[in-house]
Amino acid sequence: MELPSPPPGKLVVAHPERKAQRALRRLVGATSCPVEIVTNGAALLAAVDSDTIAVVDSTIAQATPGLRDKPARAWIAVPGEGHVPADGATVDALLAAGWSHVVAHAMPILAEELLATVQKLLRNEVFGLEKYIAWGAEIRSYTLADARERDDAVTTLASDVVGVGLPDRIGSLVSVIADELIANALYTAPVDEHKQRYRANEPREHGRALRGRDVVTVRWATDARYLALEVRDRWGTLDPHAVAASLATGKASTSSTENGMGLALAYACCNQFVIDLEPDVMTEMIALLDVRYKPTELGRSASFHTFVAAPPAMAAAVAAGES
Repeated sequence: MELPSPPPGKLVVAHPERKAQRALRRLVGATSCPVEIVTNGAALLAAVDSDTIAVVDSTIAQATPGLRDKPARAWIAVPGEGHVPADGATVDALLAAGWSHVVAHAMPILAEELLATVQKLLRNEVFGLEKYIAWGAEIRSYTLADARERDDAVTTLASDVVGVGLPDRIGSLVSVIADELIANALYTAPVDEHKQRYRANEPREHGRALRGRDVVTVRWATDARYLALEVRDRWGTLDPHAVAASLATGKASTSSTENGMGLALAYACCNQFVIDLEPDVMTEMIALLDVRYKPTELGRSASFHTFVAAPPAMAAAVAAGES
């Protein structure tokens, strides 16, 4: 019998506490990648190379100057103890420092989120809310044919969410998130030959047929753990680092502007915010709401993840019928 070969590269877990080391090792060990454990920033810097995915205690992440400057496949910051969420100031500081993966939540959410994040990175399969939802959940999809359908899409989505038994509070949050993500796809994503966002100031009440690259799709699903909402545009022009910086500084507005600065409102309404990008091809934003817990039982800040796909990832998404 021929056994499958392990994925290339390695995982390095940096955490000072032995119990947390064991828990994190079990999580990432499911990927079949070699896992190395270190306890401090100096050892982490020595262990990381360009093919490493580093899972780093947030305290070490903040206390090690220049850590993010060292080449690696990805840097993932996780809460210090694993049993309590990261505080908002820590999340903001990491986003401002350029971290593309910041996990804000404690176990068991950390476990689910970390495994999905690592597998997406290893496989270069970044697109699709399916990565976060349990098998068997029904995925509902809407494709906007005209810009004026934005309001109808948001209303229908909120109604459908409540119709499956989720509380009105979730329906209201979904309305806010969907409205912002769709507005970003319609008015911020398109650029002209000079890379100018020529639709940014377009009146929102005007109709516009959506064809070709202007097509916007919305998908959502729930598995009684999460509600996942996904919005895709065919431009791939969002700068995720600018978005992260705007979230960290709190200078984002509530309406879509340059580089999607209005996305702060969507981020504030969800528990995990994901940007999947193939530059100049597609941007996909996924907002996840954890429907198992009361808001007071979750972290005050949402997790944030950015994945930049190599071209084959988009080809795989199209072949699988996800586009």
